[in-house]
Amino acid sequence: MTSDDIAVVLRESFLGVLPETARRDLANTSRTVEMRDGQIAYRPEISIVVEGTLRAFVDDGSGRHLTVSIGIAAAAGRDFPIAFQAVTACTMLRISQSRFDEIRERHGEVGWSAAKELSREMDDLLVEIVRVAFHPVRARIAHHLLALSEYDEDHPSVHQAELAAAVGSVREVVGRRVVSLRDAGLVEVTHAGVTARDEEGLRQVAELRA
Repeated sequence: MTSDDIAVVLRESFLGVLPETARRDLANTSRTVEMRDGQIAYRPEISIVVEGTLRAFVDDGSGRHLTVSIGIAAAAGRDFPIAFQAVTACTMLRISQSRFDEIRERHGEVGWSAAKELSREMDDLLVEIVRVAFHPVRARIAHHLLALSEYDEDHPSVHQAELAAAVGSVREVVGRRVVSLRDAGLVEVTHAGVTARDEEGLRQVAELRA
């Protein structure tokens, strides 16, 4: 990425509230990071996704994950114990935490911009909590497969172990639900994983509450 490309990325992010001189200063001190599909980053520095899709999650210590939407807490000045996994191959612009803290202290509007974005993400998180707490596993699987199809049209398959972690269940339970979805003609199961086949049918399943 050229410095001009980086400047565009910063301008279109929550850092767009910064004066152009401050954005260019950040562009000169930032670096580009590549993450392969499936790679996990624990407690990374401030990063802006340029291409690809990441999911934020919390780990209960036993290998089970809860996918959340908060990815900007650190930028708003909060500490939130999450990690990130590349759903697809990603290119990110990484900013030193200390450099970002300097910018935030000099430009109060950055913290406010990040806080507004965090508020929107909190709304999404509440929706996801309701989904995990009250929706059946079959509906959560359908929702996740639809999300994958939206994020990555070329590589929407997911292995059942990853699917189980993403929906907050165990592989055995997910395996039985996947079989029922396959028998209904809604998904395809191959060595590459589980793939959405009938998106409209999956949308109907995703909305079921029981």
